[in-house]
Amino acid sequence: MLKIGIIGSGFGLYGLLPAFNSIKNCQVTCICGEKTDRLVKYCQSINLENIYSDWRIMLENENLDAIALAVPPSVQYEIAKVAIKKKINVFAEKPLAANYNQAKELLFLAQKKRITHAVDFIFPEIEEWQKVKQIIDKKTYGKLKHISVNWNFLSYNIKNKISSWKTNPERGGGALSFYFSHALYYLEYYAGEILNLKSLFSYPKKSKNDGEVGADIIIRFKSGINGNAHIYSSDKGLNRHQLIFRFEKATIILENKNNVTKNFTISAYVGKKTKKITVKKNDITRKGEDERVRIVRKIGTRFINACISKNPTHPSFEEGFRVQALIDKIRRNEI
Repeated sequence: MLKIGIIGSGFGLYGLLPAFNSIKNCQVTCICGEKTDRLVKYCQSINLENIYSDWRIMLENENLDAIALAVPPSVQYEIAKVAIKKKINVFAEKPLAANYNQAKELLFLAQKKRITHAVDFIFPEIEEWQKVKQIIDKKTYGKLKHISVNWNFLSYNIKNKISSWKTNPERGGGALSFYFSHALYYLEYYAGEILNLKSLFSYPKKSKNDGEVGADIIIRFKSGINGNAHIYSSDKGLNRHQLIFRFEKATIILENKNNVTKNFTISAYVGKKTKKITVKKNDITRKGEDERVRIVRKIGTRFINACISKNPTHPSFEEGFRVQALIDKIRRNEI
C-alpha cells in the first residue's frame, strides 16, 4: 500500500484528496495546508488525522512514497525539488513551474533520481475527447486539416477583482500559463508537435500589472495541420469550451457550456447532415464531488500503478516541460 501526502488546501482538498482517497493500493496518510474549518471538518469525516501547516515538516516526519501537489507553480517547484531529492514520487499540477528554467530543472532531477512523475492535464481523459482522438487516428472523415479552440469564461479572480499568483505571469499565472497550458497540451495530443506560433494578448483595460486575460494564437503543426486558438478569461456573458476539427470530409465540434469537464457533446457535420456522437462514460461523478475528481482519479490511478511497477506514466514532467517551453515561446513571440 503506497503512502501519499496531499499538499494544498484549495484544489488539494476538494480535488486531489477525494481522488487519491478512492484509488486502490493507495492510502492518503496526511495533508498540508491552511487549517480552515472546511479542511479540518472534511479530514475528520474521512478519519485523516495528520494535518500539517508546514510541508517541510510533513516530508520530514512522514514516510511517504508519493506526494500530490496543488500549490502555486513557484511553490510547486520548491516542494518538488525537495521531494525528488528524497526520492519521493511527485504528482504535480499544471503549469509544472513558474518558468522554463524551473521546469527544465524539475525534469532533469526527476530523471536523475528515477522517481515516478505526473502532471494533471485533465481534458484528454474525458471520454468525448478520447472519442474525437479515435476519429482523428482512424481517419474516419479523412485527414484532419485544421483545428480551432474557442474558450471563453469569467475567472474567479477577475470576477472578484483579486490579484494573486493566478494573474501574475512571473509567478506562473496569467491566462496563458494558468489556463491555456491545458490547451497547449491537448492541441499536441490531437494534432502532434507544434512547429511555430504567433500570439496576441489581451490585457485588463486599466493596467498590465496583472498580466494577460486573453490570448489569440495562430498555430502551425509539424504535420502540416494549421490551427488557431482563442482564450478569454474575462468574458462576462459567455461560458464555453469549444474545439472545431475540420477534416477532408466533415467538421466536428466538441464543446460544453457552463462546466469544466462535464457535459461535453460531439456534433459531426457531414455534407448537409448533422449527427450527435454519443459516448459511454466509464466513471461517474460521485455525490458531492467536484466534477474534476473523477478525471483526476484516472490520471492518479495510472500514477499510483506506475509508482508500484516503477514504470513511466503520462502525462509526466516531460509533457509539463514541453508545455512550459511552448509558453515561453509564445511570450517571446507576442505581436
